[in-house]
Amino acid sequence: MTRYTVEELAAKVGMSPRNVRAHQTRNLLGPPIRRGRTAYYDDGHVRRLEAIKALQRQGYNLVAIEAILGVRAPFASGEALQSLLQHLGREQPALVHALTGHGVLVHGEDGSMQMAPRLLRSVVGLHRAGVHPVPSLHILSEALDRLRGVAAELVRSTATSTSASRDPDGAADALVHLLTEAFRVALENVEA
Repeated sequence: MTRYTVEELAAKVGMSPRNVRAHQTRNLLGPPIRRGRTAYYDDGHVRRLEAIKALQRQGYNLVAIEAILGVRAPFASGEALQSLLQHLGREQPALVHALTGHGVLVHGEDGSMQMAPRLLRSVVGLHRAGVHPVPSLHILSEALDRLRGVAAELVRSTATSTSASRDPDGAADALVHLLTEAFRVALENVEA
């Protein structure tokens, strides 16, 4: 069995060690095997990272890849979610189409629909607060429609600041995180 350190694995699949760790944090990649203080990855990790890269080349973002690969929120009730999504598919196909276009919903090979785990947690949180999931999904779709252009412009205008980075992939990930946190702060400072 071949074993790789994180640096060796990253070099083998053509990505940075930081991205390997980021995929692990998102539960897209399983944990390494520890031998003392050293972590080792194997050929299963190589295949998984190659699958992630192939999906990215096809245009899928990481949220969609999480759904495709079955990374789910631990509290999500699969049957309840599938029932809701099947109902939405029949009763509100335009909403399902819009959320699919944003990469929030993905159709599985078996015909089922899956939702990005982070957004699912938000919908479940609103449901616990007494907001039915369908209005939550409408809010989500409308927000994504409005934010798409703003997000694209922010990425364009700030990407030049990170283009000379030693680690372009790491800089891109950090930029997305920075913009996400900036939006969160802006929302927290809005008076309702």
